[in-house]
Amino acid sequence: MSPTREAYRVRRDRREIVIAVAVAVVIVLVTAAAVWILAPSSTSTPTVTPTVTAPAGTATTTTPGATTETPATTAPAGG
Repeated sequence: MSPTREAYRVRRDRREIVIAVAVAVVIVLVTAAAVWILAPSSTSTPTVTPTVTAPAGTATTTTPGATTETPATTAPAGG
C-alpha cells in the first residue's frame, strides 16, 4: 500500500489577499455611496393625497352624517 498523501494546498500570497479584501471594501463603499446619492430626498418627492372613489352601487358620503344611495341597476317601472 502506498502511504496516505495529504491534499496539496496552494499557499496564497499575502499581497493577493490584501488586494482582494481592498477591492471588496471599495465595492461596498461605492455601492453605499451610490444608494445614498441616488436616493430620492423628501424635498424632491411630491406629496400626493390619494383620491378614493366609491364603486357604483354603494353608499357614498357627501357631508358628514349624510349618505345617498346610488343603485347599481334600475328596475323597469310597472313590474
